[in-house]
Amino acid sequence: MLELLNFFEDGGDGGNTGSGFPSWAMYVIFGVLIVGMVLLMIIPQRRQKKKAQEMMAQLAVGSIVTTIGGIVGEVVELDDKHIWLLTGTGDNKTTMQFVRQAIHSIAPAPGSPEAEAEAKAEREKADEVDEIK
Repeated sequence: MLELLNFFEDGGDGGNTGSGFPSWAMYVIFGVLIVGMVLLMIIPQRRQKKKAQEMMAQLAVGSIVTTIGGIVGEVVELDDKHIWLLTGTGDNKTTMQFVRQAIHSIAPAPGSPEAEAEAKAEREKADEVDEIK
């Protein structure tokens, strides 16, 4: 193991270290480790970016969204860079403007098939919890 840390040590025997392990092999291992670390960082980042783009493509007037600050509201207007949300209850409704990057998650519009499927799944989960109790 210590031999892997001695990258620049040359045993003077034609590129072999004292243990018979070629010195160039250490460079190969080091290179493979660097390439592996880079791939492990880039691939998840690309997946996350693709997921965010798909989420923004679903964004439509009437969708219920949650911002990165935790504000939940209904989309009332959209443009290329901004989104306007209607939030509040009763007479205290307020329209707020956000940049699109501030959107954390999107719930399906009420009455859509996606919303009904999500509500059904929540009811089934609640029924399972009640059965356990």
